[in-house]
Amino acid sequence: MCLLLGFMISLAWVGKETRNSRSAFLRADQRVRVSEALVDPEAYEQSVNEVKKLQEEKTKLENALSRNGTDSKVLNDSLQEMKSFAGLTEVEGPGVAVTLRDSGKTDTGFGGQVATNPDSVIHDQDVVHVVNELFASGAEAIAVNGHRVAGTTSFRCVGTTILVNDVKIASPIVVRALGDSDTLFGAMNMPGGALSQIRIFDPAMVQVEKVQMMRLPAYTGTTAKKWAKVVAPPQESKAAK
Repeated sequence: MCLLLGFMISLAWVGKETRNSRSAFLRADQRVRVSEALVDPEAYEQSVNEVKKLQEEKTKLENALSRNGTDSKVLNDSLQEMKSFAGLTEVEGPGVAVTLRDSGKTDTGFGGQVATNPDSVIHDQDVVHVVNELFASGAEAIAVNGHRVAGTTSFRCVGTTILVNDVKIASPIVVRALGDSDTLFGAMNMPGGALSQIRIFDPAMVQVEKVQMMRLPAYTGTTAKKWAKVVAPPQESKAAK
């Protein structure tokens, strides 16, 4: 009985070796139907392997894209942070506004002539003292009459006018600073501070107020460097040698 069952199973098993010999026992119409529905095991296995490889490649690409996306975000965040630090982006937040204006006081000189006291005029050094005091007190961004203060910003007097990055500004001069408004306000009202001498001459020359929200423009001056060159990291320098 077992032998008979084994023999019948061997006859029923259709493999690559027996397929052609077994088809000889079929009628012509049966051979056509079988050949049309026939699945080649080798071709099927090859297709499965190709699909598997494609799935693996897809997974690799997705992982690479995910890593690149994360790296790109980190680089972009770092770039935006550096641009903000350099003053190249528009920023907003709380802070203080310091207004400096020339005084209307005059002195009577020799012979009863009216003369203008130099202390009655806001000078470039007054603006520099205010800006430095604000930065020292934690200001994160400063603009003077709408001109953003950056690393290369300069203040100087030419006659009766003040130049900010070679742009003329006139009284009243408004210095806006972003940061902790209480701290900045306290720094501007500190005894013996940047504004004390101006207030001694004429308190009306100075006004300091807290601002809940304001926006400062981005730095618009040149960022090109003619002489300063970026130094390569040590490992790159060694590799170049």
